[in-house]
Amino acid sequence: MSIAKLLVIGLDSADKDLMLHWAADGSLPHFARLLESGAYGEIHAAPGETAGSIWPSINTGCSQAVHGYYHDWQLKPGSYEYARIRPSDFKAAPFWETLSLAGKRIAIIDVPKASISDDFNGVQILDWGNHDPGYEQTRSFPESLAQTIESRFGRDPVGSCDKICRHNAGAVGLTALRDRLVKRIGIKVAIIQYVLDQGPWDLAIGAFADLHCAGHQFWHVHDPHHPRFDPDLARRIGNPLKDVYMALDRGMGDLLAKMDPSSRLLVFSDLGMGPNYSGTFLLRDIVRRLYAHAHKRGPTAVEALRWLWRKLPRSARLRGRALISPISRDIDLEVKGRDYFVVRSTDDSGAIRINLHGREPAGHITPGREYDELCDVISQELATIVNLETGEPLIRRVLKIHHLYEGPCQHDLPDLHIVWNRDAPIRKIYSPKIGLIERDPEYHRTGDHRSKGFFLTIGPGIRRGNLPPISSVDLAPDICAGLGVTLEVDGSRLRSRPDA
Repeated sequence: MSIAKLLVIGLDSADKDLMLHWAADGSLPHFARLLESGAYGEIHAAPGETAGSIWPSINTGCSQAVHGYYHDWQLKPGSYEYARIRPSDFKAAPFWETLSLAGKRIAIIDVPKASISDDFNGVQILDWGNHDPGYEQTRSFPESLAQTIESRFGRDPVGSCDKICRHNAGAVGLTALRDRLVKRIGIKVAIIQYVLDQGPWDLAIGAFADLHCAGHQFWHVHDPHHPRFDPDLARRIGNPLKDVYMALDRGMGDLLAKMDPSSRLLVFSDLGMGPNYSGTFLLRDIVRRLYAHAHKRGPTAVEALRWLWRKLPRSARLRGRALISPISRDIDLEVKGRDYFVVRSTDDSGAIRINLHGREPAGHITPGREYDELCDVISQELATIVNLETGEPLIRRVLKIHHLYEGPCQHDLPDLHIVWNRDAPIRKIYSPKIGLIERDPEYHRTGDHRSKGFFLTIGPGIRRGNLPPISSVDLAPDICAGLGVTLEVDGSRLRSRPDA
């Protein structure tokens, strides 16, 4: 019998609608039983949260303006150069360090975007099998535990799902990825059980990355409305997305069977999944045309080179990109002279940064009125862009980050967060100022994140029913409170403004 006062299972990017649907039709019997006996609610990503930043926000109970992370590659402060951001660079500590200092014995197993803690009262195993690991090798506390885990259970059998599908997105590659994900689920269950058996624990947290990978790579096989849906492929390999969800449900059943009846269980998903309809790949073109229109400029030499680049075969462009580092490839050659420019972001949102005096090396927009007026102008111009395939606005909202958050890392974040209208594919857009932009997306991921996850809790004293939604930053203080510890997260909450 596994003893943990509170067992937390994180299902990275498990889509709540798929979970509920497949629980209802009998495909996920263990999850269905949890729904029947537990309390269920939704987790909403905070406004301006990205797919990359949500796990740091969950782990710390803080916003991006406090922990300082929104993307793997961010601008170095005071420069136009990008630097890789690691979990050890985060400016806020994970909540389990507070619990450890309070004398609680903790086990952390493969929680995404987490760093190793010093002098920890318990064990940590990180980056054994995550979708987007913060480091290239398994890390642990104590340090020898990583070698013990890999000797006993082996290394991650999946690796990068993006690399697998980039090189072989046909039936053979997709089937191989599905089988590896199912295998990894079984191994992760065994690792979690192995650690639980070293208890008792006050808190044990284990996370599964497999639904994250499956959602990105298999959505077009699952969704008959997706532009890349191939009925012949679907007949040949079935629904690999559902296969992985069912394997995860079986793994949860194995863990539940060994739980102590006095323990409490919290299962949660940070985000959902859906078709990858994104405008992020067009944002640089949009910004260049808006800026050129405002300053009465024609195409630049850089734009001409980009036009020629896109005329090359895709295979040649991929080979060419391999020769250019991710840092230099994403630095816009024209940003120093502009009022604003695009910075790296995930497919679920776009990001713009103002060339602000006193913050950027060549910044010339003054803080205050000029900054606010420019943000308003950009937002208004973006709102006029239409997806010509639907006639609907391309963008749902443009959020001003400085209106949403306050904290010591606020100036490290983008100034404008762009929320795409993702109801349909984005390939052909228009506004009077940018004209027509028509281009097929080049990203290979066919599924991408949605902003709502879920939580489900059962155990002694917990009544069945539906609970109000919570924010991603609420999980950490709530978990600590359940163990009798107060988590101080001063400055991390959203500002109490109507637009927040």
